[in-house]
Amino acid sequence: MIRNTIKFINPYDPGKFPSDIAKKYGFKESKVIQLASNENPFPPSKKVKEEYERAFSKINRYPHPEYPELKAALAEYTGVDRDRIAIGNGAGEVLKTICEVVLDTFDTVTIPVPGYTLHAIFAMLRDANINFIEFPGYRINADKILEKPSKLLFLCSPNNPVGNAVPKKELIKILENYSGLVVVDEAYAEFSGKTALDLIDEFENLVVVRSLSKFFGLAGMRVGYAIGNAELIEAIEKIRLPFCISEVACRTAIAALQSLDYYNEIKEKIIKERERLVNELKKIKFLEVYPSEANFVLVKVKQDIDVANELEKKGIIVRNVTGLLGLEGVHIRITVGTEEENNQLINALKELS
Repeated sequence: MIRNTIKFINPYDPGKFPSDIAKKYGFKESKVIQLASNENPFPPSKKVKEEYERAFSKINRYPHPEYPELKAALAEYTGVDRDRIAIGNGAGEVLKTICEVVLDTFDTVTIPVPGYTLHAIFAMLRDANINFIEFPGYRINADKILEKPSKLLFLCSPNNPVGNAVPKKELIKILENYSGLVVVDEAYAEFSGKTALDLIDEFENLVVVRSLSKFFGLAGMRVGYAIGNAELIEAIEKIRLPFCISEVACRTAIAALQSLDYYNEIKEKIIKERERLVNELKKIKFLEVYPSEANFVLVKVKQDIDVANELEKKGIIVRNVTGLLGLEGVHIRITVGTEEENNQLINALKELS
C-alpha cells in the first residue's frame, strides 16, 4: 500500500526541543536555552500582540481563501505585484508545492550541498532523480551547476546550515544559462541584506521563496510565500491547500509586515550579537567558525568532544548537523540568541576547553 519511495526517505530531523531536554535532565523547561532552530529570540511587536488577541475571536471562521490583505501587505513589503505572490503554510509548504507543480516522475533536480534537507525530501516525493553537487563552504560555482541539465535547481541563500549567501554574479550566470526553474530559498535573506527579488522581472525561470518565521519571528504561525512569474504563481495557488494559513496567522503576519521599524531594530541587535558571538567562538581553540550572513553560526568541532551533548547537560540546545551531506567532520549550528543566552553558551563552551 505504501509507495516504495516513502520507505526509503529518512524523516526530517527537526532537532531537539526544550521539553525534550527538560524531561531528560530534570530542568525547568523555561530555563532551557533553545539555540537549535534558528528562531528569533525576541518577542513580537506590540501591534502583532494586539492583532493576535483580536484575531482570536475569529478562530471559528475560515479565512478568506485568496488572502487578499496578506498578499497586499507582502506586495508592499517586497515591491512586487500581488499576482506574483503565492502563499503557503510556512516556506516548507511553498517549496513542496513548487515541486508538485514542476516535477514529473524521473525529472532531474539539482541540489548543491550542504543544504536544507527538505529540498531533497520534496524532490524524492516526486520520484525525481537528484543530482547532488558538493560545494565546500557552499561556495557556489555557476559553471559546475550548469554541467548537467536538470528541470529544477534549489539554491539556499543565505545557506542553511553554512550561513553564506550565493554571490549575485554566480546566480545571474546560472539564470542566463539554465533551462529549468531556479528556486532561491531566502528564509534568512533579511539578515544578509542580499536578495534575488530584483531579478524576478528579468528572469522567468526564477522563483524566490521566503518565510515570516525568522526575521519576523513568527515561527509558530507558519507563514511562507513565493514570488515568481505569474504563470507559476497561478499554478501554485491553484493546487495549494485551501485555507492553508489560519486567520490568526494571517492577521499577525500582516501586523508584523506593518511593524518594520521594530523588526529592523531587532535585526540590528541580532547581527551585532552574531558578530560578537563569532568573535568569541573564534577564541575557543577546538572550534572552527564559518562566516555567516544569517541568524546562526556553523562551527566545526576539531577535538573529540561531543559538544552538543555536553551543552544539553547544561540546559543549552544547539543543532548537531554532523553527517549532513557535504559536511566532513563534526559540526554544530548555533542560533544567535539574546546577549544573556549567548553569554551562557560562550561560558559553557569555555568550560569544555
